[in-house]
Amino acid sequence: MRTKHLSIVAATVLVAALIVGSLTALQAEAASVKTTMQSKGNQYGLTEKVREREQEHLQSPSRLWTKPLLPNLPLPPSLSEVELKIEAEGEAKNISRKAETSTSTATLTLDGKIQIWRNKGSIVVEGGSLTIGNKVYSIESGRGVFNTQTKKGVLIIQLKVVDEEGKAYLTVLQGRLEATEEAGIYNVSFKAQMLRVGQLYLLTLEGKLTTNTPLETYSINTLGGTWDHTTITVKVEDSPLAANYSSIVIKSVEDWNSTLHTFASKYSDYSYLSNISLKLTNSEDADVKIVFTDEGRFRIGGETQVSYKPNTNIFQNITVTVRVGPRYTDNIVYAVSLHELGHALGLGHTDVSEDLMYPILMRWALRGVELSTLDLYGVAQIFAWLPNGSVEGFTVPKLITLPSTIPYEAV
Repeated sequence: MRTKHLSIVAATVLVAALIVGSLTALQAEAASVKTTMQSKGNQYGLTEKVREREQEHLQSPSRLWTKPLLPNLPLPPSLSEVELKIEAEGEAKNISRKAETSTSTATLTLDGKIQIWRNKGSIVVEGGSLTIGNKVYSIESGRGVFNTQTKKGVLIIQLKVVDEEGKAYLTVLQGRLEATEEAGIYNVSFKAQMLRVGQLYLLTLEGKLTTNTPLETYSINTLGGTWDHTTITVKVEDSPLAANYSSIVIKSVEDWNSTLHTFASKYSDYSYLSNISLKLTNSEDADVKIVFTDEGRFRIGGETQVSYKPNTNIFQNITVTVRVGPRYTDNIVYAVSLHELGHALGLGHTDVSEDLMYPILMRWALRGVELSTLDLYGVAQIFAWLPNGSVEGFTVPKLITLPSTIPYEAV
């Protein structure tokens, strides 16, 4: 195999490794609240190994299997494991050097298992087949990773395929996952390069991934506390600094109130949310105080400081700081205010990047900042003591997952 061809595969390997590394990073659970946690992650860099592996393969192709392309993916213990089946078809284009360009039909079937942890996980392939034209390759093994947290799900699988003569080859599938209206069924599309002795194929495949559970979940952390009353008073600082921004913050208060009522009316099991409201006041004894500052660390839009009643998980008072200034547009101030008020209601952060409670304000999100069913369901669980009429003995869950009966959508 020529070095030029291997360099193509090496690039594929590097992309795969970088994505795998990104999947292992854990999101900060409570950044921008009183106790700040830093994200931790493992990154895998293969650039220094590319030339070494090319030489190893030239000397002995079988040695490639002693060093897997995809590094081991460390996962937390709270996993769910489900069956997986992929069926796809398309074409295989021979792009080998000095070979006549030709295109053949191609089909792929895979069977295996998926280990899922909050929108990401690992894949273990147990069998299947790959057909290119009139040649059939059996799939002996494989493994991969997926991430449905992104706008378009990422799917990467490394396969060991064997021809009729017993020769083993490598296939790296890079694909996309897109949920369908049927639970557990996803559209998949692959672009892959199949490494063979003397030949290189470009595979383009489309089909279905079927499993018996959704691969995407929507979860949000909490601050572990709740209020012992339903009317939470909010005082917005009256100062020259806030003169141009108070109305924007007040709008965020009103929008939280309206969406709480909308969610309560749509999902009757949580109708008690209609009793919860943020009430603007001028009293210094307000539950939540919103203050403004034009100082602070770079790129930090807001902070929330929380205090609890002694020896309880009940909030005593909360201070929300919103940063303003020439760099902070009205849309940014509104988004930050809405986000920090979510903390004031007991919400933490989520790893759903399009959600308001994502710890980083995404630039594209500013085009339409909205509260989601995940945010509202989270508040419903924080105040789940309401139907019993007393907060005594109530424990707020640290992590709340949106049930499959409630679609993730803007409210």
